[in-house]
Amino acid sequence: MTGSAAKGHSQPIQTLVLQRTPDTDMRIILPLLAAVAAFSTPAVAERPRDQDRAFEATRDGRSMPLPMIERRVMPFMGGADYLGPEFDGRTYRLKFMRGGRVIWVDVDAATGRVVRRSGE
Repeated sequence: MTGSAAKGHSQPIQTLVLQRTPDTDMRIILPLLAAVAAFSTPAVAERPRDQDRAFEATRDGRSMPLPMIERRVMPFMGGADYLGPEFDGRTYRLKFMRGGRVIWVDVDAATGRVVRRSGE
């Protein structure tokens, strides 16, 4: 390109236009392509959270609501501290602590029946 082709532009633009080579094109294009690729890839689906699975199971009638299950189990835990639930889609696993020991109580989500206790 000649100086006349860049006429009317500021000195830095004229210098860039006059010094343009395939090498400078690649230094500009490659980072742009990388940015486009990074933002155009589909988002990786996150693993559903326990609370989302529990909500869907309760909504679909496959599970009792967690508060109802907790009310059934708590009276049998003899003062153990309740630390919270986990849910795998079919079973609630309630975590308790008593005297420095962790106690797991697995409960069938559909029936509310205790299936297993461990850690006592």
